[in-house]
Amino acid sequence: MKHVRPTVFLDAFYTHLTPFISTEFDMFPYERARGLLFSLGMSLPILYGALAQDYVRAAFMTLGALLALLLDPRSQALKQMAAIVIGVLAVIVSAALGLTLVGHSQLAIAALMIFGFLAGQPKPEHAYWGLLGKYLATALLLAQLGFPASASIGIAYFAGALLALMLILLQGWMYKTDEIAHSPNNEFFQIIKGDTNGPLYGLTLPLTILAATISADWMHVTQPGWVGLTILFVMHIDDRLSWHHLWDRILGTLLGILIAYIAVRYIDQIGLAIVVALFAFWIPYSLRKSYLLFSLVITVTVMVAINFALLPKGDLQLMSWRFLDTLIGCFWVAIALIMTHGLHARKAKLD
Repeated sequence: MKHVRPTVFLDAFYTHLTPFISTEFDMFPYERARGLLFSLGMSLPILYGALAQDYVRAAFMTLGALLALLLDPRSQALKQMAAIVIGVLAVIVSAALGLTLVGHSQLAIAALMIFGFLAGQPKPEHAYWGLLGKYLATALLLAQLGFPASASIGIAYFAGALLALMLILLQGWMYKTDEIAHSPNNEFFQIIKGDTNGPLYGLTLPLTILAATISADWMHVTQPGWVGLTILFVMHIDDRLSWHHLWDRILGTLLGILIAYIAVRYIDQIGLAIVVALFAFWIPYSLRKSYLLFSLVITVTVMVAINFALLPKGDLQLMSWRFLDTLIGCFWVAIALIMTHGLHARKAKLD
């Protein structure tokens, strides 16, 4: 057996911590500006909910703002408006479709396969359609599996997105930033012309989600849809990157849940708005710098928002279930990676 030096594990640990302990802080000006947008867009609804005691709508306004800010192509104002409004409405329609398929298992599985296949087609450089495809599949799956979805929630979700859009346009008018824009139109035509991840990955993604969801349902987890969500955002066409994402997702989710638990347990409702603002600020920076950091800040902000929707009682056990869902999802991603690696190796031998 080959001897592994103990320092190998220390080197790996240091590699994961480097983004946090580096003496050279390299946040770009546009990341600070966008960080402020995430802070305001996600915390203002929580502040409103705390003052008006309108917890459910406030929480989904926060989640709608998050999607709008992530979908922002950072280009001309009209393109930003079209991309965000169309994208958010598409996610709401996908959730509505998921609701209509409740009780129709065969149709639900067929829809999941189609949406999962399409979500797996955009390449990493297709930022807008890659993210939107994952959100469409997530909305369909969560609505099918009992995550709260109704007309009033859809309206609140869209209202949060419009709030974020107004903040985006206001920032573009008041403070110009030098950042790389992307074109949803160009990405769409590239995908249509065949610049995709291919059918193998497209089929692997929904089959992995289906297997993981069935296993989560067999284990009687409270929200099996979160397992599918984990797979959608962890799996990557690059196997090596997927393995890194696995460990980063697990550690980031664990740390995020611990922070969110402490916040919800000991901080008052207005204080929760400050917590969301503080952690949401780091989302743009983490997207470029560290998937571990991204997993942490997303977990804190989303779990605080979801638990906020359950106030005044709350549900702290939801935190532990969320971590279990992440472990199940990551386990199935690992299985899928091992199987696809075997298929690629066999194909290489035949060639």
